[in-house]
Amino acid sequence: MTTPQAHDSTVPHTSVGAFSSPGAGPILWEATEWSLRRIQKFQLCTVRRDGRPHVTPLLAIWALGAMWFTTGEHEQKAKNLSANPHCALTTGTGTLTGNDYVIEGTASLVTDQATREAVATAFEQAYGWQLTREDGTWHQLGDAVRTGNAQLYKVQPDKAFAFSTGSESSQTRYRWS
Repeated sequence: MTTPQAHDSTVPHTSVGAFSSPGAGPILWEATEWSLRRIQKFQLCTVRRDGRPHVTPLLAIWALGAMWFTTGEHEQKAKNLSANPHCALTTGTGTLTGNDYVIEGTASLVTDQATREAVATAFEQAYGWQLTREDGTWHQLGDAVRTGNAQLYKVQPDKAFAFSTGSESSQTRYRWS
């Protein structure tokens, strides 16, 4: 089953996967986007130069039509992305019922100051006191993004999935053109 979407290039084409319950409908992109904007912890999967996977938990946000995260220039994920920009971000409930999400795409290092400012503000809005108060775990991360002391990556999605499990299971696929 495929649902029509608005003629907006930021809105993906949506379809239901074969592993869905009979008669299950897709999870609308708007619902998935709403969830991605509220989830705070993701896992990033990159690939080392020798082909081995590297997975790490991190802070990420959905804003401005893409996923965003930060890292240090000498961290493994930064090294991996410099050689191969393809990656996946995953998140979910960690339980047998609920929704899990996968965003696959291409990461690019962001150096544009206006974009860094906008995304730093988006991080501060998403994580609140954790970034803005002195007793927060990631205090001054917004400032580090603004000044370039933290590398900022944008993951432009190619495709994404929303897996819903419960009384009715649904595998929804999103594709961007």
